[in-house]
Amino acid sequence: MKKLILSLSLVLAALLPGMAQTASSAQASDPFAGKVKFNQETIDFGTTKLNHPVSVTFVFKNVGNTPLIIENVRPSCGCTTPSYTQEPVLPGKEGKIVATYNAAVLGEASKTVSVKFKGIDQELDLHFTGKVVQ
Repeated sequence: MKKLILSLSLVLAALLPGMAQTASSAQASDPFAGKVKFNQETIDFGTTKLNHPVSVTFVFKNVGNTPLIIENVRPSCGCTTPSYTQEPVLPGKEGKIVATYNAAVLGEASKTVSVKFKGIDQELDLHFTGKVVQ
């Protein structure tokens, strides 16, 4: 009986650190968890006409307990111009990132803006797609 209890204790002792590590590694793999939450990370703007710029708005909420500051928003190409909330976004409040695409090329469009928040090492990629017609 002592051997059974000892064996079970050893098995539990071996498993418990692994369970705790799984929860913390999930948060470590997503550096934005518990800090910022976007309503959408991908937006389909539908169809627009050639040379008629189209804008998409990505809304985010500060779900952390410290102010969020956007350091930089970088578009994937010169055809997209970003603008964003410049002031710190307080906990529980929302901010936005607007990406304006010039629609100067016919066909399917798939664009990205990369967002860098102060205090978070990784950038977050936001995507938008649509079609430019004559």
